Amino acid sequence: MGKVGIVTFLISLIVCLFLIKLSKTKGLFLDRGSNNKPQRFHKNDTSRIGGLAIVLAFLTGSLLFENKLSLEISIFSLPVVIGGFLEDSSIKVSPKIRLLLAFLSACLVIIFTGVVLKTLGFVPFTELPYIAALLFTIFAVAGVTNSINIIDGFNGLASGFSLMALAVFAAASYQLHDKVLFEITLTLFFSTSGFFILNFPLGKIFLGDGGAYFLGFILAELSVFLVSRHPGKISPWFCLAVMIYPVWEVIFSFYRKRFLRNMSPFLPDKFHYHMLIYRRLTKSNYKTTLYILTFLIPFEFGVFFFKYRTSISILFILFFIMVYNMSYYAIFWCRKK
Repeated sequence: MGKVGIVTFLISLIVCLFLIKLSKTKGLFLDRGSNNKPQRFHKNDTSRIGGLAIVLAFLTGSLLFENKLSLEISIFSLPVVIGGFLEDSSIKVSPKIRLLLAFLSACLVIIFTGVVLKTLGFVPFTELPYIAALLFTIFAVAGVTNSINIIDGFNGLASGFSLMALAVFAAASYQLHDKVLFEITLTLFFSTSGFFILNFPLGKIFLGDGGAYFLGFILAELSVFLVSRHPGKISPWFCLAVMIYPVWEVIFSFYRKRFLRNMSPFLPDKFHYHMLIYRRLTKSNYKTTLYILTFLIPFEFGVFFFKYRTSISILFILFFIMVYNMSYYAIFWCRKK
């Protein structure tokens, strides 16, 4: 496993270096610092196709491990990932279309593997009706897939969070002696690490929509398969607790845009949590990432030890939501005054 990890890390790193050079010399896949977008916090023209390096490294690692499930999930991710890469190449793909593509990718996994979330982890309600389980799984996977893209705004934030989540899922898979899922988490961890060291702290290359969707989709499916392969040993609420930061960012952003600002939830704005921290606390790209990840580390560490306890996982989720909302409004109103 160590050799595969080194290989995937090096492939990711080398491909990223090649893409940086290609973007600079050919002007391809550039996120231009001069463009006026509310979510932009960089000044230099930067390659935004780093996700391609992660995908190629992950596919290589999957082949080396001969991990059939890993290859299948990678193939099923293509609709939403390609939609993201088209956006990265300046071919406009509307947010609604990309959401539909996420639904399609989620449906493909279910069609070819038959795996759905059959339970919510509560003892009195052992299993959901199949239609309810099917719809819940599709919406959950699509939601988590989009959530990583939502937090992708500063150097190392989306990829750094993904590395933390993957480390937790890897530890859980290892304890459960699930070799298949353990290989998938390790492969994606090292594939992302090769990108991360060039993305954080200096932002030499960006993840892009394609990369964010790929990370989100694999993390979502890892959650589904962990629960479905180990009923009674992993609570679905544990997986939600691990992913609660980007998931709650999506939910809160939808509420904030639709009901507080009376705008479309699909339009970008400058009031995401990470943007607020940047503008009113840190004034630094990489310090914003450190600020958020430092808060998340003990939370993710604590959640791991109660992965089989639905009630405690729910308490962790509620605690996170409380701290998130309180800090959000404290930063917003105190600095505003």
